[in-house]
Amino acid sequence: MQKRLIFGFLLLLVIGIVVSVYLQFSMPYGSVAQIFLDGELVEQIDLDAVSVPYELQVGEGNIVFVESGAISMHSADCPDQLCVRQGKITGGVYPIVCLPNRVTVKILSKNEDAPDVIAGGVTS
Repeated sequence: MQKRLIFGFLLLLVIGIVVSVYLQFSMPYGSVAQIFLDGELVEQIDLDAVSVPYELQVGEGNIVFVESGAISMHSADCPDQLCVRQGKITGGVYPIVCLPNRVTVKILSKNEDAPDVIAGGVTS
């Protein structure tokens, strides 16, 4: 009896993980990047319209790299460099945040009906 309960729980766990991964990768990604400095929008970029990659200075110490369909923090003068090591983002799941310099980069969907985040809940 106990083995069946453990097996059933593990099976549900595996099914939940598979569904979460499927939804994550089948979700339509956004293509509009927004760059905030001190909580204020300083730049909005349509990533689908970018034909030639370029760099953009944000504030005093951050340089953002913009390319077709993706955006990343190229360099920052903050000590931890977490925002630079995050790499490029292509969807609206995880923003790039440079806390010391108060810079945030996030991607929104052009399709207003598309969800910003899927939390993995079950609807009836």
